[in-house]
Amino acid sequence: MFSEVRGKGLLIGAALNEKWQGRARDVLVAAGEEGLLVLVAGTNVVRMTPSLVITKEEVEEGMARLDRALAKLAAA
Repeated sequence: MFSEVRGKGLLIGAALNEKWQGRARDVLVAAGEEGLLVLVAGTNVVRMTPSLVITKEEVEEGMARLDRALAKLAAA
């Protein structure tokens, strides 16, 4: 779904691949339905900006929620 992940530190931008161009908002909505807050940077980039004091366990839970959200989008 993503063609590139870029960023520095905890500020990450994941660019959607050609097939998913223009669907960053769909990812935002699907993530929100899983209780995960992500942002969009234009129509083709999903932005993640976790707290600077996030724990490893919280990162793992967030990634699990993102995985579920993306799986639902891919299946739709």
